[in-house]
Amino acid sequence: MKACIKTENGKTEMMDVPIPEAGPGEIVVKMSMCTVCGSDMHFLDEYASELLAFAYPGIMRPEGLPMGHEGVGTVHAVGEGVRKFKEGERVMSSCFVGCGSCHECMSGDLGVCSGGGRVLFGCQAEYYAVPFADQSATKVPDSVSDEHAILASDIMSTGFGAIERGEGGLGSSVAVFAQGPVGLMATAGARALGCGLIIGVDTMDDRLEVSKKFGANVTINAKEEDAVTKILQLTGGGVDVAVEAVGTQATFEAATRAVRRGGVVSSIGVYGLTPQISMPTMAPSFLHRKVVTTLCPSGADRMEYLMGLLEYGDINLEPLFTHKMNLDDMAKAYDLFRDKTEGVLKIAITP
Repeated sequence: MKACIKTENGKTEMMDVPIPEAGPGEIVVKMSMCTVCGSDMHFLDEYASELLAFAYPGIMRPEGLPMGHEGVGTVHAVGEGVRKFKEGERVMSSCFVGCGSCHECMSGDLGVCSGGGRVLFGCQAEYYAVPFADQSATKVPDSVSDEHAILASDIMSTGFGAIERGEGGLGSSVAVFAQGPVGLMATAGARALGCGLIIGVDTMDDRLEVSKKFGANVTINAKEEDAVTKILQLTGGGVDVAVEAVGTQATFEAATRAVRRGGVVSSIGVYGLTPQISMPTMAPSFLHRKVVTTLCPSGADRMEYLMGLLEYGDINLEPLFTHKMNLDDMAKAYDLFRDKTEGVLKIAITP
């Protein structure tokens, strides 16, 4: 099969490699769509293969790191012990797979599994294996598109999770700092979950326009005006929930200053090689705020919940896909996503 493999930092190659076999508890999926995520860029550009091999034992191929953790397709093979799936069924998996039996999984946090769970690597290939399939994957309803199903695997769950863990709900005011793919999902999540005033912040006008389509009432170009000052003026003291969705010290600090006393700073940014972040200890940034972080809520139950929302809810996230490419063009897809040109947000990649 064809597969996208990281051979060294910053470089991928399309290679012919064996189709994976379904081990105990696993399914092998024939990919119908995959995509590139911001986290892929961290894996590709920042993390040495030796570190990844240590952090995720067993995921390295002899050729290098199999790329991609967002995919949807049909079941090609079923491993011993799998109860929920059979060949030919349309399925997707959360981007983190969990064992289902450790303390974290039993508490509902499969994304932070301590019993052997990990990132689902290898989706940017014609076939990929899903470990712990019964605990991590779900069937995709016929009425849910590949584009919607693949978003649920990671960034939709993460963005919506930012609002849920940030205690946003009916009428809550929300500011989302950065309107890239994950930030736009937080904006859409705030709207879907019934929040009131939603403010989108970014430095790119094209992304701010998309933010309006996904639910933002007000957008602020942080290059043109001070976003925190504007938010404090609009709300009379700060938002209930401030979401940091890119992973920089500047945006995190801005979120801490834009939230009201007693409000929540909800961080879903991936800080990459940034060793630490900080917040000013003087009011109004530090005084009586709550800070929460969210790693993509995962697992079969979470995926089924999102499938129900996509199937029956009044929600359309497909405009997030700005480009379409073939699997053979993975190198071009990574370059486009890295450079953020051509108005790229998400790329629908098919075999």
